[in-house]
Amino acid sequence: MNLNILRVFSERSFLYLWIGEVFIQVASNIFNFILIFTVYKLTNSNTAVSAIVLSFTIPAIIFGSIAGVYVDRWSKKNVLVITNSIRALLLIFLAFNLDSLFMIYLVSVLFSTLFQFFIPAEAPIIPTIVKKELLLPANALFGLAIFGSILVAYMLSGPLLILFQPYAI
Repeated sequence: MNLNILRVFSERSFLYLWIGEVFIQVASNIFNFILIFTVYKLTNSNTAVSAIVLSFTIPAIIFGSIAGVYVDRWSKKNVLVITNSIRALLLIFLAFNLDSLFMIYLVSVLFSTLFQFFIPAEAPIIPTIVKKELLLPANALFGLAIFGSILVAYMLSGPLLILFQPYAI
């Protein structure tokens, strides 16, 4: 492996963005996984589980391309901070409403909708925080962070459910 690719981590802003991306992707995908189990536990219904999956898929279809148009006109940093802050508040709210199917669906739709604004704000920041000669490795490592984090999240979700036993599995 060419260690020059790791030089991009010497750019502190990129390092923070990269670490943030890893944690956000892992947390978001574990969140989706746990919501599936929560909905099934509440309803014992495969249809209800399908609805929760749709609640984090449909906003991507509806807002995915539209969000990018708006985010291009806004401060990317503000979008990242605001969307993450609101999503954190939604998670706190949801923690106190896990017995309400309606609230689970509502928070899931809002969470996913906010994520559609978050996504197009991330990658365009990279050229502004890394040197031109590090742009290729930065983009490669960022892509690796996104897809690697999704994989790690789903690998960790099952063992975390077993470890913390929030349900009688």
